Parts: sequence; structure tokens; C-alpha cells
Amino acid sequence: MNTIDLINKLAVNHNITTGRAEMIVSILVERLVEKLKKDGEIMINNFGTFSIRRKEPDSSSYMKLNEPLPVVKNHVTFYPDRIFLENINSQ
Repeated sequence: MNTIDLINKLAVNHNITTGRAEMIVSILVERLVEKLKKDGEIMINNFGTFSIRRKEPDSSSYMKLNEPLPVVKNHVTFYPDRIFLENINSQ
């Protein structure tokens, strides 16, 4: 499922326009990103936990200047909740 599929399914299942469904999805994603940046972790009951794994910056060189540039490598990890896993595995 991609974003367009999610928007269409949300619109059909809840009898709203695709524009409104798109707005809902974009607001949800924006809020999740803001909260993740602020706190470093989001826990959604019966779904799972998103967290940021921070890594030390690597140095990469900029070819034109031949100077090292720090490259920050942060990764978002997802740990599914037990109930979420049980729902997936029951089908």
C-alpha cells in the first residue's frame, strides 16, 4: 500500500473526499515527524513504537573543495506492538 492507496481507502471507508483524506494523512505524517524530532520516540498503543537511532556523523568529502563534510546518519526504527503482531499473524 502506498500513500495514494491509503488516501483512497480512507476516503471510501469514511465517506469523505479524497482531498480531505489527503489532508488528514499529511497532517498525521507532519505531527509524527514533529513529535519524533522533539522527543526521539513515538509510542502508538496497539500499533508500535517509532524511535530515532542517532549515529555519530561520518565525514564525507566534498569533491570540489576537497574538504570533509559531516554527514549525520539518523535512522528511524519501528518496533511493532504485541497486539499488532498478533493481528498480523492470526490471518
